[in-house]
Amino acid sequence: MLLGVGLLNGCGPSGGSQQVVVLHENVADVRERVNELREQVAELTAHREVATCRLPNRTSEVYINPGSGFPINPARIPASGNVNVAVLFVDFPDAPAPQGEAATADEQNLTQEIFENIIPDAEKYLEAMSYWTLDLTFRPLHRWLRMPHNVSSFYGDTDSNRGMSISRSRLVEDAIGLADPEFDFEDIDSVVVIAAPGADSIKRVLAHGWSFNADGQTIENSISLRYGDPYWAGGMAGGMIAHELGHNLGLPDLYDKHVGFDFYSDSDSDSDSEWILPYEVLRFVGAFGIMGGYGEFSNNEMFAWSRWRLGWLRDTQVACITSFPASVWLTPLAIPGGRKAVVVPLTETTAVVVESRRKLGYDSDLRKEGALVYKVDTSVPSGEGPIVVGSLFGSPPDSSVILGPGGVWNWEGYFVTVKEATPEGDLVEITAQ
Repeated sequence: MLLGVGLLNGCGPSGGSQQVVVLHENVADVRERVNELREQVAELTAHREVATCRLPNRTSEVYINPGSGFPINPARIPASGNVNVAVLFVDFPDAPAPQGEAATADEQNLTQEIFENIIPDAEKYLEAMSYWTLDLTFRPLHRWLRMPHNVSSFYGDTDSNRGMSISRSRLVEDAIGLADPEFDFEDIDSVVVIAAPGADSIKRVLAHGWSFNADGQTIENSISLRYGDPYWAGGMAGGMIAHELGHNLGLPDLYDKHVGFDFYSDSDSDSDSEWILPYEVLRFVGAFGIMGGYGEFSNNEMFAWSRWRLGWLRDTQVACITSFPASVWLTPLAIPGGRKAVVVPLTETTAVVVESRRKLGYDSDLRKEGALVYKVDTSVPSGEGPIVVGSLFGSPPDSSVILGPGGVWNWEGYFVTVKEATPEGDLVEITAQ
């Protein structure tokens, strides 16, 4: 301020206004810098405060998505900034795609149709879940790459996980090799390989963590699948790709893998019954969270815990509660800004998490609004219940488990009570006996 006074006192009529403008600009720059420093201090303070709640991974798995704790494997694709995904289309000597002179115009445009049916929805969903900090760019090669081997004998699924892992590794590696002469892989983070409709022996959708090299780039994330009904006809194709990209980001399966989630099994069965999931598959999280199933994005805002792990929620947006009673105001998960999660650490690997759900964003089909409570266990492997909403007894959790005003949830002496609820969020109180 003394510098400002000196400038103003010493300026003449011709230059005074210019110096005042410069002074105002300097003050604005200083204020912006001060605000940035305050935010940095707040983040550092919050990082220390939530350290107890940042549960570590404690599973023995080395799969692409080993657990639900911190940190995420650095080999997974980045969760913010621009992420580039190649999309390749392959067919086989024994399962050719419609193409060439014998193909109709519609058949020749099949790769474009496939791309438009699955990619825009998946891209829109994941970018919204990141609060638009993730910028996905999908780069398709719109032609069918003829693989060097028959799908039935070389690339098809087998009864053993190891055998299927080997066959899918061959599939992705050969697809990259065929595309490489005309496709630039230099800045590609993940590859999606889509097999032709006739490749019936490719039955499952898989996300992979193998390493492939092309154009000097090591690619450690990929997805492979077969194009076909009823994914596309049933409207689930976008959710399927979003789910598998969730694995590429480092998130675990939240459905019960022991029951099975294989849409392409029983290909000779009735097409309607083939796609009705047994409720046991969804018993851990029900319709909440895209990693619990593919679905049509209904009731599918991604859990606050998953978003925190990916860096889509900052530490300042998480309240780590270790002393009781405690009251926290939570803003709806679907919108940016504000406090998004209460985490109550119970042990080194377990915690209770509370978040606010409203009929907003991808939660627009909720039948009830309020606070959602779930348990996290970072010692539980992918597909075995690392996140559990409500109770494991009875039907899969649905909107009925959400707590409205006055609602109470308790588990092993810990109580979550909704003291107040408005369109702007929920005031929750955490107590312990």
